[in-house]
Amino acid sequence: MKSRILLAAAALLAAPLASAADGPLKEKALAISKDYKDSVLFLSAVVELEVTAGDNPAKKEEKKIEMLGTVLNKDGLIVVPNSTLDVASSVDGRMINTQNGPIKLSAKATTKEVKILLPDGTEIPAKVSFKDADLDLAFIRPEKPEDAKLTPIDSANNTPLSLLDDVIVIGRLGKDLNREPVALTTEVISVITKPRTFIRIGAQSLGMPVFTRDGKFAGIGINRFSPKGDSDNQNTAPSNVVLPAADILESAAQAK
Repeated sequence: MKSRILLAAAALLAAPLASAADGPLKEKALAISKDYKDSVLFLSAVVELEVTAGDNPAKKEEKKIEMLGTVLNKDGLIVVPNSTLDVASSVDGRMINTQNGPIKLSAKATTKEVKILLPDGTEIPAKVSFKDADLDLAFIRPEKPEDAKLTPIDSANNTPLSLLDDVIVIGRLGKDLNREPVALTTEVISVITKPRTFIRIGAQSLGMPVFTRDGKFAGIGINRFSPKGDSDNQNTAPSNVVLPAADILESAAQAK
């Protein structure tokens, strides 16, 4: 009897997700996926990370990382969450507790190489054009945009989101799953208005574009960290939120 109750409860919980993409919403999600699946790409970077804990000697290591980005315009400008590229940003200035008391961390990351990974496996050399750490945005361009032939989203056709709006997210799976395209539907579960507007949706969207049910560009998933000066909350684990399209495009205008 208990197992039946659990199964029934599970079915009720799953029902909204199962019906979310029916009808026009499903059709629009499929259309957007067809149009923009190649607008969401993985990028790789080689970075040198240097971390200093208090008065201890600095430790350096070089690592290769991957991150998701979205092609914003026909010039091949790609936006990624800065925290996925600048791996030092989440820990620099944070305090950690040790046996000898709290110690402040200093961290710096130097990007040595960036490449755009196309769906067919081709790697294109790229460069970082601009970083907006406050908004957790980094903008990257192919070194030879005319040869890249990237597929941009229609970022000019954008609109803000409201609570309980249906949204469509386009992304990609990781390397272990062949970086296959992803399309999913969900809804806005919260609108944060301070210190600026952020949108929380019912799915992860880091580096992925978010669209409205009628296909307008609404924003991109970024990381939101607690303030570094908040002595009561030194947790480096971020919250995944959607930064509105208008903020992204305003910042992108500074990428030269």
